[in-house]
Amino acid sequence: MNGSSLTVAEALLLRLGNAGVPYLFANAGTDAAPLIEAYAHFDAEGIGPVPQPVTVAHEMAAVSMAHGHAMATGLPSAVFLHVSVGTANAASGIMNASRQRIPMLVMAGRTPVLADGSPGSRDMYIHWAQESFDQASMVREYTRWDYELRYARQVNEVVDRALALATADPAGPVYLSLPRELLTAPAAPAADSRPPPSGPASTTAAELSAIARVADLVAGSSDPLIITNSLGRDSSAVAALVEFAEAAGAGVVEVFRERMSFPSSHPQHLGFDAVPVIEDADLLIVVEADVPWFPQDEPDPDVPVVHIGLDPIRREYPMWSFPIHIALGGCPVHTLEALTAAVKGRIAGGSLQPRLSRLAARHEESRADARHRAEAANLARPIDPAFLSRRIGDALVPDGIVINEYDVHSDQLRLDRPGSYYGPSAVSALGWGFGAALGVKLGEPDRTVVCALGDGAYIFSNPLACHLAAEQLRIALLVVVFNNSSWKAVRTAVRRVAPDGWAETSGNYPLTDLSPSPAFAEVASACGAYAEEVDDPAELQGALERALLRVREGRQALLDVRTT
Repeated sequence: MNGSSLTVAEALLLRLGNAGVPYLFANAGTDAAPLIEAYAHFDAEGIGPVPQPVTVAHEMAAVSMAHGHAMATGLPSAVFLHVSVGTANAASGIMNASRQRIPMLVMAGRTPVLADGSPGSRDMYIHWAQESFDQASMVREYTRWDYELRYARQVNEVVDRALALATADPAGPVYLSLPRELLTAPAAPAADSRPPPSGPASTTAAELSAIARVADLVAGSSDPLIITNSLGRDSSAVAALVEFAEAAGAGVVEVFRERMSFPSSHPQHLGFDAVPVIEDADLLIVVEADVPWFPQDEPDPDVPVVHIGLDPIRREYPMWSFPIHIALGGCPVHTLEALTAAVKGRIAGGSLQPRLSRLAARHEESRADARHRAEAANLARPIDPAFLSRRIGDALVPDGIVINEYDVHSDQLRLDRPGSYYGPSAVSALGWGFGAALGVKLGEPDRTVVCALGDGAYIFSNPLACHLAAEQLRIALLVVVFNNSSWKAVRTAVRRVAPDGWAETSGNYPLTDLSPSPAFAEVASACGAYAEEVDDPAELQGALERALLRVREGRQALLDVRTT
């Protein structure tokens, strides 16, 4: 088709399809009418490629599904929201995507500008009250770019610009608003037939002089410690970190884990809490970890601290004051590879062996402690989260993926494959996990996906919208609800603020009680899922086996597990 026979909505969808965007996750409103008409036209006449439309019954779930698919595949995702109100519903999800550097094109209708009876102009009661002075301002702080499409002849350039900025390092969501009457207008003939541009080039490594300084620090160190959190956003970075850690003879801790960044079974993996080991370190190397420790656990000021990452000083955070002696900005993979080469030239292989032996002993001690905590709780009723986490780890097949929005304990899992674990953004806008798991399964259809949610996270996820999407798309995954009928994080915060206060001594925690717990299994069953409620630890393994069997048969499943 030539440009003059397309509407702007049709031209937009074709440009996205030609750029390789596989899905459009959408909660449609009246502003989506031109897109719906475009899809119907294309279906009738076999025109494409265009992103596959995915109906999602809530904007937070739609953005989270797009988030999950982009995490799993590395492809930019696209979302369509309903004007200002849909943007407001999606804002938490956009915040999550921003902090996790998810390449995402967020599009929202813009209330029609005209009220003159022309195609797409105002013709409903809502078209006055829904208009904003500055709709994009609701999410501007968490997007890399925002723009409103203004002319029909702009559409290809605007889509190209949006995708380029969404995928450039550091990647993140961009926001494009689309007036309805413009979407219905004829697209101007394309100025040329150039294909969409390829993605931006990778960022370079840190400068060589800084690499050399860090390599000298490593060579002079007797107990270096690497702290990471989200390096595994790039799956190739995991192997680069393993090679560097082995060359440096460094222990590795994954704190507040967002991605699997270092293999759990590696003898230099020292667990998921820096506090027990940080005081022994004489060099700290922070690799893509925005909060490597809490201020009360601050290391000795004489210990050098190196930060490695795309943005090692966290420019997007209003306040961030962790110590930095050397910052190595740029692509972490390139930086780690350069560091490995430099360190190998400075450390003799034989001198590392005593250090590696000590690390292996620490690793075994850490694993044994985790195993003991789970086994000691195997008769607890309600079920202990550590024991439940252990059983999930035991039930996972080697290709399994865990999406965790509270309260899986990472030390009870054995995950060695990049892309096998996804945790929440540091923003922790609740309700991300279920939608993200659906998106991950869309991107990895042949892998077993287990989504762990607290009961609060399950409620926030808009579970009816998520179960409906799973049923419509035939997405088979297992959701495990860690159901303690309370806001655990809030109770924990009260204990930290007032450890001997009235709430702790009386056991009275107002605003934290979520009992009586809804019958989550019945909610899931109503949407076609296999579902069970489990409160006996002796029945847990059998329930997991039954649920995973249903998943292997192609059905979504849910276990509502009553936990401490």
